[in-house]
Amino acid sequence: MNIHSSTPIKMKHHVHFSGASGPGKDNKIVIQPQRHGQIDVHLGFLQLHHRYHIEFSIPWDLCIHNERNSNEPAIITEYHNPYCHIIELTHEKESLKSYFCNRLKIEFLAYKEKILKEEVQIICCKAGIPLIIQLNARVLGKDKGTPLLRTGIHNIGLLKQPKEDEVSELKSSFIQD
Repeated sequence: MNIHSSTPIKMKHHVHFSGASGPGKDNKIVIQPQRHGQIDVHLGFLQLHHRYHIEFSIPWDLCIHNERNSNEPAIITEYHNPYCHIIELTHEKESLKSYFCNRLKIEFLAYKEKILKEEVQIICCKAGIPLIIQLNARVLGKDKGTPLLRTGIHNIGLLKQPKEDEVSELKSSFIQD
């Protein structure tokens, strides 16, 4: 209604959405640099109790220590994560660009529902400070649907789930010990 009259004003509203607007709309893994020494990697939706191979590249600067430049590949740190670990790390020049990148292949287990955050670490050399790569995923539970996997994510299998009676036996054995 118009404030100054009692007759309603008819307006037509049109909303247009671009098919590929914003990060993650092109079905690629989203990589976002955070504070110094950390990168967030957004994987999208995954399925509970599934194992995945995740492949992506991150830009890599030269390793500089004691006024020495080194174009050495990154090294996987000793940081151990049972649900998420690097299985392959290669150092390559980005095609059509002048910088190097590290291509990571990570094995990832979606072991719990809802928001899952896991991390892996790489360093430029033994004296370097680790780069923390945090992988973020939204994990769908059983019977919640099958997600469309982003480019670079491959489902490699389903984790064998214990039956209800086996779970209660496991819990009781932990209590008795």
